[in-house]
Amino acid sequence: MKVLELHPAGHVLWQVVDGPAEWIGTKVSFELRQEGDWTIILFKHQGWKEPVEFMHQCSTKWAVFLLSLKSLLETGKGAPAPNDIKLDSWE
Repeated sequence: MKVLELHPAGHVLWQVVDGPAEWIGTKVSFELRQEGDWTIILFKHQGWKEPVEFMHQCSTKWAVFLLSLKSLLETGKGAPAPNDIKLDSWE
């Protein structure tokens, strides 16, 4: 990942420079905002050349990652690979 934008506690934008071929050139962003006791994370993985099946699998896998991160922050225990939720035979 190459960091394109960084605003601590508010926003980060990455550009994918290595990894799965379908990811190269895509952008990943996290927007953070506080609403009362809640921290809201708006996540995007955008710029895919076409909506291939792998894109849909990655969308679900990003959700698994974010749920693991939430658990880590709230309980001190996440579920990173290889202990994450398995979605299909690609993993």
